[in-house]
Amino acid sequence: MQLGNHTLKVSLIALGLIASTLCEGTSSAIILHDKQYRNRSTPTGSYANSGWQHTGNWGNFLGVPIAKNHFVAASHIGGGVGQNFTLNGNTHKVTAVYNDPNSDLNVYKVDKSFSSWAALYNGSTEVGKTAMLFGRGTQKGAEVKVGSTRKGWKWGAADKLKSWGRNKVRSTVNGGSGLGSVLGFTFDRTSSSGGDKVDQEGIFSAGDSSGAVFINSSNKWYLAGVIYSVETPYKTSSSGSTFDAAIFDKGGLYYNNSLVSDTSTDNPAFMYATRISTNRSWINGITGASAAPGLGAVVPEPASAMVLMAGLGMLGLRRSRK
Repeated sequence: MQLGNHTLKVSLIALGLIASTLCEGTSSAIILHDKQYRNRSTPTGSYANSGWQHTGNWGNFLGVPIAKNHFVAASHIGGGVGQNFTLNGNTHKVTAVYNDPNSDLNVYKVDKSFSSWAALYNGSTEVGKTAMLFGRGTQKGAEVKVGSTRKGWKWGAADKLKSWGRNKVRSTVNGGSGLGSVLGFTFDRTSSSGGDKVDQEGIFSAGDSSGAVFINSSNKWYLAGVIYSVETPYKTSSSGSTFDAAIFDKGGLYYNNSLVSDTSTDNPAFMYATRISTNRSWINGITGASAAPGLGAVVPEPASAMVLMAGLGMLGLRRSRK
């Protein structure tokens, strides 16, 4: 991965690809930097109506309604015709599946209309905007330390509960063939020395795959991304066991079998979400006019899936699901 020229190449060899299904298995939710517990209730105040109402259960994961009879989810978690997507207590059965060969997106058609659905972001200025993140990932686990210095937290128990956090879009990255353009984020503990920490700073963990990224433009919330992956696993020594973790400073840890230099400046973990704006034409070709901007949102539900690892350039990334 070369962040300087915003290029991200995906290795042709999966590091730990395990077939996914929509039913059983574990999952996770947005881990926060400043809180031990996750935000598991509807966002309020300036975060009200920021996408929580448009995220539904697609098996152990999330999906988002984007048109009268369609929702979008990550393709790598699986899911097909006959399975149910649930939103606000209503069940919608999938009748057709559309896979984008150029990204990690699937669009699903359902038998019953949604009462509202998410507006889709159609601009090109995501970088610098603060996003709302929604997922069903893990709790925060034990501290990760190098000596006596904390570097982050291991992924904890998976309870499949929806939660939310925030993060600032750091970059747009070219994932190459089959992945396309993605939004890049970092897990920061400070807003100085290159960090861009925001209130409720969060990071993805296993089970957050297919979760939603919403950004605000002109006082309206738009679906801008679908959660894809996060950097993991790590080791504390060259011969040590690997572990998955939410890391705000990789310095002193082994990542991708290499020791990361430990300096005075944090080296935070990166995470990625499939970009909606660059896939709008494909989405509109399926949903038609009903996906026009300005309408509400909803989501589906799959079954189980094991955590995926994909080699992304020089770095190993784990898709945020189990």
